[in-house]
Amino acid sequence: MNNREISEVMDITSNLPEECIANIISKTSPPDACRMSLVSRTFSSAATSNLVWEALLPPDHQQIISESVSSSSSLSMPSKKDLYFSLCDNPILIGNGNRSFTIHKWSGKKSYMLGARELVVIWGDASQYWNWSPLADSPLVPKSRFSVVAHLVEVCWLHVWGHIETKILSPNTRYGAYLIYTIGDQFKGLEKPVKLSVRFLDEIRCDFINAYLLSRTFMDDAPEEEGARFPRDREDMWMEIEMGEFFNHDQVDRVVEMQLRETEVLNWKSGLVIHGIEVRPKDLR
Repeated sequence: MNNREISEVMDITSNLPEECIANIISKTSPPDACRMSLVSRTFSSAATSNLVWEALLPPDHQQIISESVSSSSSLSMPSKKDLYFSLCDNPILIGNGNRSFTIHKWSGKKSYMLGARELVVIWGDASQYWNWSPLADSPLVPKSRFSVVAHLVEVCWLHVWGHIETKILSPNTRYGAYLIYTIGDQFKGLEKPVKLSVRFLDEIRCDFINAYLLSRTFMDDAPEEEGARFPRDREDMWMEIEMGEFFNHDQVDRVVEMQLRETEVLNWKSGLVIHGIEVRPKDLR
């Protein structure tokens, strides 16, 4: 909302009780609720009420919180607004601790991250190929929200994938899937392109895109391949690369598959450290 729109709302609602104003604000968005709290004392009280922020939280947030294995003290807040922003900024581990949940700050839409242990990693159980290390054993790896990360020791056949159910995501939302990883100090064979894909499992077609796990600054001769993807650095010190996107029309029970593979060049590769795959809303800010 701009200043003129807020002024018009004030004129319309000047004689309404606070609860009615709160009900109106609850139909807007988190950014609008925050802006409208600056309008007047009445609006501030209404815009920070539990009625507003209960409506802006995901409808099933209490059920998700009940599955949390994170510290419960940070989730037992009397203020729904405080709970909202806590869930935005502090991912909670759910289920067996190999998934995390957050909400998108600007929309209230749900985001999930599948930790490395939640993914299928070919040869992942063989220590000569992959090493699963707790954080205490990985001083050079950025901080992880999960207990372990997957270190690639050496493989020629790289294939990692994960699944997520659309029924747990926010409906009518476009999602992107992102591989979250970093590159160790001693790596090799990662300059070759890999294939990434995102698809619904009930669809036969699977379109792969070419991507490079190394950023351009790590490559002596960065390719100018049209359409190829490169990673970007995250604020949490990890790297991410978009694997693909999908639109979740409703909460029908479909399954999305997200793949990383390099099974064509078959060169020996090492030094990749996988944190997980994040599924989050796109283009909502």
